[in-house]
Amino acid sequence: MTSCTNTGTVENSTATAITVAEAKTYHGRAGVEFVDPRPAEAIAATTGKIPGARLVSIEDIEALNLPPVFADKTLRVVTTCMAGPMAQRAAAAFAKAGFGRVNWIDGGTTAWLEAGYPTVR
Repeated sequence: MTSCTNTGTVENSTATAITVAEAKTYHGRAGVEFVDPRPAEAIAATTGKIPGARLVSIEDIEALNLPPVFADKTLRVVTTCMAGPMAQRAAAAFAKAGFGRVNWIDGGTTAWLEAGYPTVR
């Protein structure tokens, strides 16, 4: 498993890690989609999800079985998970699929909560 604390290129993609503070600046903005690839049961049992984040399984992301909103590859995609590694994997898959503005939250939803931001279960 790779660390999610590195910024820069991920698996030959253009995905980069961002801090929770940076992620917060994108939250709720037009042209930005937050994605959580965890199963709903895992989200409910742990940190919850960032409000507005789409639940798209890691398998669907890697197979490019995406909701229609992702037909627009100019979207900024911000991925998250509980701690970061699955978000990093999802971000790399979005970048490999041709999305040009892809980030994952360093520290995941745990860091989001620690920063005092809300989640929903």
